[in-house]
Amino acid sequence: MSINDLRKEKHALMDVVLGKAHADRVLSGGKVVNVHTMEVYKADIAIKNGRIVLVGDASHTIGPDTDVIDVTGRFLLPGLIETHMHAGGSQLSMTEFGKLALMHGTVSLVTDIYEIGIISGKEGLRFCLDELKQTGIKPLFVVPMPAFHQNEKFENLGTFTLEDALETLSWPDCYGLNEVDLSKLYRRDEDEETLVLEAERQNKVTIGHAAALSGKELQSALNFLSLTGDHECTTWEDANEKARLGMTIQLREGSVGSDIARVVSVKPDSMNTIGDFAFCTDEIAPDLMMNAGHMDEKLRIAIRGGVDPILAIRAGTLNAARMMRLDHEIGSLTPGKRADILTVDDLRELNVDIAIANGEVLVRGGRYIKEITAPFYPAFLSDSIRLDPLPENYFKIEAPGKGPVTVRVIEARDGSLFSKAGQAVMHPVDGWVEADESRDILKVAQLDRHQRSGRMGTGFIKGFGMKGGAIASSYNPCSENLSVMGSNDRDMVIAANHVIEKKGGFVVARDGKVVCALETPIAGILSELPFAEVAKKLEEVHGVVREMGCIIENPFHILAFMVFPAHFGELKLCTYGLIDVGNAKVVDLFLP
Repeated sequence: MSINDLRKEKHALMDVVLGKAHADRVLSGGKVVNVHTMEVYKADIAIKNGRIVLVGDASHTIGPDTDVIDVTGRFLLPGLIETHMHAGGSQLSMTEFGKLALMHGTVSLVTDIYEIGIISGKEGLRFCLDELKQTGIKPLFVVPMPAFHQNEKFENLGTFTLEDALETLSWPDCYGLNEVDLSKLYRRDEDEETLVLEAERQNKVTIGHAAALSGKELQSALNFLSLTGDHECTTWEDANEKARLGMTIQLREGSVGSDIARVVSVKPDSMNTIGDFAFCTDEIAPDLMMNAGHMDEKLRIAIRGGVDPILAIRAGTLNAARMMRLDHEIGSLTPGKRADILTVDDLRELNVDIAIANGEVLVRGGRYIKEITAPFYPAFLSDSIRLDPLPENYFKIEAPGKGPVTVRVIEARDGSLFSKAGQAVMHPVDGWVEADESRDILKVAQLDRHQRSGRMGTGFIKGFGMKGGAIASSYNPCSENLSVMGSNDRDMVIAANHVIEKKGGFVVARDGKVVCALETPIAGILSELPFAEVAKKLEEVHGVVREMGCIIENPFHILAFMVFPAHFGELKLCTYGLIDVGNAKVVDLFLP
């Protein structure tokens, strides 16, 4: 756009304020939440060409064609901003995800869709990003570093190379890098440094990942990266240390990490002392998102924990916009900003009635109202499970000798990505080592579903409490392979074969048959169903698993991180076998 065209666009907005032109839309009689001055006061909001042009008395901006929405008595707040989410882990198509997120007040979304990048590379990223845009939500796309790293030397499919990362960083609708590993910068990883420097050269953001990094190592890395955020703070002390260094603390609440209440409960009246904190999801199951909420629920949790409601709203809006260097565009209800506006009846409950994005009403009465249809999904997204049906006894584990054997055991716990390394003495039956549900020791396996390599890792896992049956899934971070866990081989094979037949899914098998399943044929991880049906299906799946004794609230998501060998804990599994995470090496299942 030329300078003169831009000048005319700005003048058109100014003319509305001066009474020389009419607004497209006016929200009349509301109470504005000002996240700059931390005030609430009565004011109208006038909108023109998708922008807020006036906050105050807007009666003179109303013309015969102005859409006037009476919001008397309701609070007006900026659209909420998600600062870190892997939307490809939601099990929802991007069409359905965008609808549901908007209904919960999320108007802008920082996402990398890395799962799609792993499965189908930059072509898949471009397709899903464009699909998400059609819903009206604003995706703030960031280069998916997890797709670039994948699992270091394990599972790297070569689907998203350094060259691909540099290319996508240069996309006009790319805002920076996601999941920059600060520990790699501390260790002076050349590829990590290259991408960070290129992002800096393009004046784009770098969103960090600083799990378990502190002290000199952290400050050393920050000399290379400077301003960034971290979504891995699980204690007040960790958050406070990083806030003192200028980092944005992205307090996480989702299906695999529940950190907000834990952090804010320490000093709820002093949350401003940890800097410009914000909120994020990381990963979330669709039933949790449907029933509890998205960004709105994060604010509610902080408020219930003692954080002032307006401070919580500021964290979910202006602070997030500043982190992304977009506070000139979004994050507050002020003239010249994008007209991203929510109406709610109560500042503690934050139930969204109306959601406006870029001046367009997308949610009314809490329901998404825009008429859109999902796209046709091409073959690179609809045919991604490259496995033949598995034969009977496929998951048998042969004992290395006669008599009892000692095996390594992955120890999982609810609500955590981290695993412990345990061990157990097992008693083979006819030369085979089986699961022992009486001691909560299940069999677990992961199969390569991308390259037809035939690779499979097997092991044992505890912490789920499941008795009888098996579960299988084609969703897991940074590999998106086929994972199976169960008490017996027959049900494990049945569950895995259903995933293969249906081209993806979350499956429960018991007593020799599939008893419940959510099928996910889009890239093997996303459903084609409407969000309400996906949530209902996954609720049913979780319900059946709980009936089988499972004590993990989100068993598929926790299992997904137990087969993620690059981070978070001591012992994990991949298609190469058991991985000693700290030393990044394959270890034997059997101990001497």
